[in-house]
Amino acid sequence: MNIEDVRNGEWVEYHKHPVEVLSIDKQHNMVTIYDARSQSKVDVHIDELKDDPQCHCDSYLYF
Repeated sequence: MNIEDVRNGEWVEYHKHPVEVLSIDKQHNMVTIYDARSQSKVDVHIDELKDDPQCHCDSYLYF
């Protein structure tokens, strides 16, 4: 994924499940995400995230 394409509040895929983007650090290519599965905030490199259109909804569950 490209860091320029990521937005706060967006849902993306991380380790094969959706997570919410909380903040973006473009200088270091890092993103803070909220992982509802583990109920934690995690700082990850942008390369660990994947854009998935199925995540772009108001639910953190796949259908």
